[in-house]
Amino acid sequence: MIDLNEDFWSNRYREGTDAWDLGAPSTPLKEYIDGLTDKSLKILIPGAGNSHEAEYLWALGFTNTHVIDLAKEPLENLKTRAIGFPDNQAIQGDFFEHTGEYDLVLEQTFFVQLVQR
Repeated sequence: MIDLNEDFWSNRYREGTDAWDLGAPSTPLKEYIDGLTDKSLKILIPGAGNSHEAEYLWALGFTNTHVIDLAKEPLENLKTRAIGFPDNQAIQGDFFEHTGEYDLVLEQTFFVQLVQR
């Protein structure tokens, strides 16, 4: 069994073996986001990776967007691209230990990785 811990995911980003990263928001999520009108929604993206969806949301004015990932590298990548993205909304941690209430959870590959556990 693979131990999917912080070191495992950090190594994937450092080695460039994050093949699931599209380099942009996925088309279905982008289209869904484009239909959202309430920019005050508190949104969480678990296992956010490089967070292209969060960057897109941020650029559209969804300032209550939060991401969580075990690895720090993708969170740092997001903060480099989404200027002004708050540190306290880029959470390095375990989704299953995270507490918080959100209006919307957007997910693309997080649960797929869990199936591989």
